[in-house]
This record gives sequence, C-alpha cells and structure tokens, in this order.
Amino acid sequence: MRKRSLALLAATTVVLLAGCTAGGPSDADSPSATSASVYLYQEPTAFNPLKPFAGGEQLAMSLLYDNLVTTNPDAEYVPRLAESWEVDDDATVYTFHLREGLTWSDGEPFDADDVVFTYNLFADPAVASAQSSRLAGVVGYDDVQSGAAETLAGVTAPDDTTVRIQLRSPDAGFLSLIAYGPIFFILPEHVLGDVPAEQVMENEFFSAPTAGMGPYVLDEYRQDQELVLSANEHYRDEVGIDTLYLKLVTSDVATSQLSTGEIDIVQISPSDLGAVEAIPDVSVSTAPSPGFTRMAVNTEKGLLGDARVRQAIVTAIDREGIIDGILGGAASRLNSTFLADWALPDDLDSYPYDPERAKELLAEAGWDPSTPVELSWINGQRDRDLTVDVIVENLKAVGIQASANPVDSAGQSALLQAKSFDLLLFGGGVYSIDPASSAPVLSCASRFPEGSNLSLFCDEALDALLAEGAGTNDRDARASVYRDAARLDNATVPYIWLNRPDTIWAVSDRVSGFVPNGDATNGFWNAAEWTVSGQ
Repeated sequence: MRKRSLALLAATTVVLLAGCTAGGPSDADSPSATSASVYLYQEPTAFNPLKPFAGGEQLAMSLLYDNLVTTNPDAEYVPRLAESWEVDDDATVYTFHLREGLTWSDGEPFDADDVVFTYNLFADPAVASAQSSRLAGVVGYDDVQSGAAETLAGVTAPDDTTVRIQLRSPDAGFLSLIAYGPIFFILPEHVLGDVPAEQVMENEFFSAPTAGMGPYVLDEYRQDQELVLSANEHYRDEVGIDTLYLKLVTSDVATSQLSTGEIDIVQISPSDLGAVEAIPDVSVSTAPSPGFTRMAVNTEKGLLGDARVRQAIVTAIDREGIIDGILGGAASRLNSTFLADWALPDDLDSYPYDPERAKELLAEAGWDPSTPVELSWINGQRDRDLTVDVIVENLKAVGIQASANPVDSAGQSALLQAKSFDLLLFGGGVYSIDPASSAPVLSCASRFPEGSNLSLFCDEALDALLAEGAGTNDRDARASVYRDAARLDNATVPYIWLNRPDTIWAVSDRVSGFVPNGDATNGFWNAAEWTVSGQ
C-alpha cells in the first residue's frame, strides 16, 4: 500500500460575504460556461458527515463528497466509489471493489486507505460521531469503543482498490446501514489523517472542504444567500453544469423565483403544487419518500417516557387532516418506523384521530396538564410550518400545554446535544430499502449522540428482534421477525409518525437529466448528469 504524504491544509476557499449581492448565471466566467440555480431548503452550518446534520447539509454534502454505494429513486443499490461488491453466503463479509484511478478534487490520489481511514473515524469514540453505531456489528468495534484497540480490525484494505468489512455475526441488512449516500461519505486521509481524533470533529476542513470526491467543489459561501459550487475537474465522469448556485431562501420565495426564472430546481411544498403546475416551461414530478416525517419524543423527559403518553400524542393529532389539508393528499399515513412492505404486518394499531381517547390515555399515565411541552423544528418550509400549527392546537385540545419553538440548524443541533428538547419535528431517511435500515433510529446502542435514535428510546426486546431479523439471509424468516418488531414498535410509539410524503420537484425545462428522488436529502444524487440549455 503506498504511503502518501500529508497535504497541507489549503487556505480556506470559502469566503464569508454576509453583505454581498447574490450571484447567479450572469456570474459565469465565460460565455461558454453553464450554470444553474437550485433551492437549498435549509442553510448549512458545516459540511461534516461525522456530526448529526439537517437535510440541507446532507444535500450540500452530496455534491462535495461521495459514498461507496448509494440508493437510487427506486430504492435500489447503485455503485459510486465502489464499482461492485459482493457478500458472502452467511452475510458476514462484505467486499467492495473500488473504481481505479480516482482522484480527490485537490488532485491527490484516492484509494482504499481513505475508506479504511473514514470508517475508523466514524467508529472512534474520541471523535464521537453520531453515526458510529452503524458500525457496531463490525469486528473490533467493541475493542475500539473500550480503548483496547485503536482501529477496526474488521475493516481492511487488501490492496489499493479493495475494501473488506468483516462482521462479528451475520447481518443481511448491513449494506443498508452504510449505503445511504447522504450519511457515510468518505473523507480524505491526506488532509485529516494527522489531526488528533479528539480535534477532528471541529476541524476547519469541515467549514471549507478542500478535498472531496463529489461532482462539485465549494467556491464561496455567501451567508444567508447562497453557496457557489464549481464542477470538480477531477471527478470520475464529466460534470454537465459548470457552476451551481444553491439558493438559501424560504420555500415560498423559491417557488416565486421559479416562476421568474431565477431558480431552476425547487423541491416544492404540496400547498404550492397548483400554482407551480401553471408556470410555463416548468416540469413537475413526484416520487414517494423512502423515509417519513415524524416527531422525536424525548423519552428521557418525565412522562414523555411513558408509552401511554406517546400513544396519546399520536392519537391527538389529526394526521389525515394534515395530509389532506396541508399536503394536498400527497402523502400517506403510517403507524410504524418500518417501511419495507414485505416486513409489515396487517394488524398494526392505526391510531385514528380521537381526542377523547387521547385524554383517557393521558389520565391513565397521570399527565399534569400544566406541564409545558415545546415542539421544535427548523422553520422555513411552508408545509412543516403549517403542520406545527395544527399539532400545537391538537395537543392543546387534549390538555397538553404545547408551544412552537422555531430553530435553525445550529439551534436544532444544540437541542440534541443538550438533550433538552421535548418534541422535535423532522423527516427523511431511507427505510424502504430494507427493514434493517430502521435499526439506527430505534436501537438502544444508537441513542444520540452514538447514533440516529433521536428519541433516546430503548427497548431490549425490540433490540433482540432487530438483531434476529438481520441475522439471516432467509427472506421469509426475516419477514416474520420484522413483523414482530413492527408490532412492538407500533405499541411503544418511539416516534410520532406523521406521514410518508411524496417529494415534489419542479424543474425548469432548460435543465435536462434531473431524475426526481423521493428522498429529499438525496435529491442531488445524479447532479453530475444534469445539463442546461439556452445559455
């Protein structure tokens, strides 16, 4: 394995120009340059896949970084940095074959060492990544967590283009834990390799990435206005658009700018669908989400840890009314954290809207009506803003003293770090590809900050079912176990399931190659293939 010298951290390429005029297609450097403007629905605070992050950050990072494998709009695995992979018969060894001759955006060579380095960063307790629990089944993970080993014994690079991951026990769903593109991005060893583990999380690299494997590089970050990205000249394929402007505006402003031609690609709110369909030279397409919109419930806070209170909350909310009145019917109701159809039973409690039943459940749990409950969310998306209004009024109607707490991405992160939130509205995820992909938001080991279990929920019986379901390649056996897991999940209500929305994209006819993705956080999955005309 070749040894690469550490590249000095380059001077930041991000210029913070808080008072500058926003750029656009007219800023292109030459008449032949192409550009497009894209709505980014949340402003990033960092470009750090090790941290918990909001959807806007995932979208931005998907343009700057890349993963071994990702999922397409049909929830199928597709190659990225790995051109192929195989799994042994008992699902304990996953082998990835990397594309040859790849280069980081700064010109340094990419190889299997970068992957091994990245996976060790995610697992290192000194780094404290929010995604570490996804690697809990890898050989050596427990040794690393206990300090008995410095690196994961189960992640190796037999040669420059091969990565092998050895698991302690069979896990047929492991690929679903790491293939989700907007999470497990590969990071550059030549930039971060000499940074002490305890300092990596806040390293300046993540404010202004100087090396990535994505189709674009970050040129400027005009705060509160836009991100300016240029095509990565070292990307593995030709990038179709030279410059992307990621516009940091509210959803209604984005919709308005779509009609004036100032923005080319917008993820729109269902409430704007009728107006957008009337805009000439704009195409609208939809795709069902592989994730869902929900509220995390801080189960470590008083009676919010009582399943009866959580059952009362989901029963108190007019979920069908939200779907019909706010989302225009472009969503479906769900009653489990599991989305894979083949793993869902048909006897789940549907928790119909029933304020009187909600009051009964609260009384049984001994709920004090004077207890304040704050619902936090990142505001700026019309459908979520309106959804919060409905939920607050629904909860008040059954005796829960609810209030709305709008925050930005940094505010949400602070609430999570302090574990100080009551209810937290968010969405996303890719759970339809395999029921094992729901484990990171449910398992005891995945409680934040070790993982994505934002409700801090823990049920050992559910953990046992999750482990059993992943432990065999037999589809029928897995389905039976996961149906039991879904029933337990349904009864304990670790999240308040609101809806599985359709993701709606509106795209100017001047843009070709855009393929709609139901995962709002992976909507730029094929950005390198976009092209524009008329410039």
